[in-house]
Amino acid sequence: MNWKSWIWRTVIAFVTLFLGGYLIPGLSVFTVPHLLIVSILLAYLATAGENVLLTDTRQKKSILLFVVSAVTIYLYALVLVRERPPAVSALLMAALISGVDYVLQSREDYAVTSGDEGAVQE
Repeated sequence: MNWKSWIWRTVIAFVTLFLGGYLIPGLSVFTVPHLLIVSILLAYLATAGENVLLTDTRQKKSILLFVVSAVTIYLYALVLVRERPPAVSALLMAALISGVDYVLQSREDYAVTSGDEGAVQE
């Protein structure tokens, strides 16, 4: 399992859900412990899903993260918090999470291919 990807996705999901709870209706039911559990769960499921489905491109990884995020957010709120969030809110948050993850993966891949990572300026 790719631990770096798992940790990044957890942080991205937590911050996005935390800020989205104030702006998007229906997501204010998540308290900080719920946010932490949801972000850890969706990061783990997405990272494990990548290993099972053998996703090899960033686009496939982002689509998988979008689907896993939307389902996890919606079902967690429905089953464990016992609140029915609007499906549009869950889809919007999933799109934001996968979009931010895609941009960060692109930047990381660009830094590795261009040789900027670890370069010493003299």
